[in-house]
Amino acid sequence: MGDILGDRCDLPVVPPDAGLKEVAKALLESEGALVIVEKEEGVYGYFDGKSIIKWLLMGDEGSKFKTKDIAVLIKDEDKLESSMDVEAVVERINKCGSLPLFTGKEGRITGRLSPDKLMGELAKWHDEERKKRKDAEYLIEAIIDFLPFGVALVSEVGEVIRANKLAMEIMSESSIGTEEMKAIIKDNKRKVFTTKAGTYYRAHSNILRKANYFLVTFADITAEYTMVEKLRSSQSEVEAAFSIMLPDQRIETRLKSIVEYMDEYDESTDMIKITGVIKNGCFRHVINMLKLIADASRQGLMELPGMDKNALVQATVLHDIGKVQPDLKIGDMVNPKEVFEKSHLHAFRGADLSRALYNIDDKVYWLIKYHHHVENELPFDFPGHLLPMYRFFRLIDGLSAGITRRGSKVAMKIRGTRIYVKEESSSPSYNQEIEMDIYTGFFASRKQ
Repeated sequence: MGDILGDRCDLPVVPPDAGLKEVAKALLESEGALVIVEKEEGVYGYFDGKSIIKWLLMGDEGSKFKTKDIAVLIKDEDKLESSMDVEAVVERINKCGSLPLFTGKEGRITGRLSPDKLMGELAKWHDEERKKRKDAEYLIEAIIDFLPFGVALVSEVGEVIRANKLAMEIMSESSIGTEEMKAIIKDNKRKVFTTKAGTYYRAHSNILRKANYFLVTFADITAEYTMVEKLRSSQSEVEAAFSIMLPDQRIETRLKSIVEYMDEYDESTDMIKITGVIKNGCFRHVINMLKLIADASRQGLMELPGMDKNALVQATVLHDIGKVQPDLKIGDMVNPKEVFEKSHLHAFRGADLSRALYNIDDKVYWLIKYHHHVENELPFDFPGHLLPMYRFFRLIDGLSAGITRRGSKVAMKIRGTRIYVKEESSSPSYNQEIEMDIYTGFFASRKQ
């Protein structure tokens, strides 16, 4: 802090009864601009050039006073340690409104702040801070340019304020102009853009509320997009193969004509809100059941006595051909007990249609007819040897409904007659773990 002191150490000190001429002489002989006066023991004051001239101009009247009586009292709030930094000094001036006196060791006054030197020091400090800020900005820009995704700062009118190199390349190759950018930030939805090189990027925006700007990011989703396309292609191939296997083209037409609904259930009212309409829903449901049968077959379940893969496949294909759905739209609030037909009715209808049209055997007939009956509601003449298949069929019917209607992920492990299932749904309330035994009928479900 010595660089902004008006005076240095060893300021002259005069006794309390010294005259003004003695004070003036001490000031002239000193290199500083202050003379310290001991007003009384432990209490000090000071004179500067202006105050000495003021009292000398008063002539005889001024000489009547002792220096201890007219010296400017040095109060504790006037003092500031010379080791303080510039910011602390400026804060002190703003708070007290006067230039501080600096103290050194043992609290001795070592000098007074020089306004000119303070301004110079502040200018120097400001230049250093500006350089640090520029260096930091350069470093941040360099780091942002190395990010594996595009980043752009966008105004509310779609003007790009700043962007890293990758974002600039993406916007250029994808022809993203002001209007496209306005659409991104207005809808606040993720949009996918394709570059000329065939790379897929997902754009997403977030508002920076204090600055009233938007941060738009571009993430490379080429691998994800390609995988989805492959899965879609694979799904199409499975569906095409399934269609060829059907004994009657009318079955495919019938299954594809039956929609399934996505919904949200309100426990307080027992009402559901329709959130989605799945076209070809029943057809997809059958496909997903067949996949579960294939998975179980790979794990050896079909090798157990009482399990018949062909009967299960046939029952799966035909079990919902008698299903009738209401005509609902997204947003409809309905009571499911009132608008949906009781499940066992379409099961009975489907079983009768299948027997009459496709000459199914008794095993398939029983499975279709009672697939919506809980076990303790089965008729007394239900064949006991079909219970393992019945239990498995009801399990995969429910799991497929979750896959089809809620996008659930189902992991199934089979150990002998025991089946362990973990279902993870887009609706957490449906997340569960299931353990069942197809021979004994043991069943346990735990919510996750």
